[in-house]
Amino acid sequence: MSINFFDENKKTNSSKNQFGLCDDPPPAENPAYIDETNKNKWIGIVNNSTKKDTCFFPIDHCVPLFRPKLTKVKNPVIRIIHKFLILLFKIQEKESSCDGVLSYNNNLIFVELKNRGSGGWLKKGREQLTVTIAKFKENHDIQKYNKVEAYVCNSLKPLANTGNSNHIQQFKDETGLILNVQQNIDI
Repeated sequence: MSINFFDENKKTNSSKNQFGLCDDPPPAENPAYIDETNKNKWIGIVNNSTKKDTCFFPIDHCVPLFRPKLTKVKNPVIRIIHKFLILLFKIQEKESSCDGVLSYNNNLIFVELKNRGSGGWLKKGREQLTVTIAKFKENHDIQKYNKVEAYVCNSLKPLANTGNSNHIQQFKDETGLILNVQQNIDI
């Protein structure tokens, strides 16, 4: 069964010179979206100087991504039986996916939006992007796009620093893409 990452009914779009990407605070139940007016809500800022028609397709809370349920049983015999049952009955749990993907002129930008000042946000964002891009590659030919990028945007930590190099390299090793860690996205 193929997964559709481009639900036309859930997309938001803009061709404004600048617009924001928003994700409502936890407990999040609604998908991320484009906002053109309320800059206080913007987590990611899209600079669109040539006013390209840009679509944002939400993924988190919209695209069902699953993995086999992880087993946390300590007894090795029971763990083997548990893994067998998980495979036999295809027991799955929800994957943690990125917030969405921007699409314009046959280009894609996968985006994870964070609004955190404490540690761990970049690792979590990298993992969410890695999972989403892997699932995307399983369901779509990523080679048909002119350019594919990935961003972790954090409104509380808008500037990248050198301490991110390990996460950036790990992301490159896992996906073949560059991980951009910044609030501004230039298209």
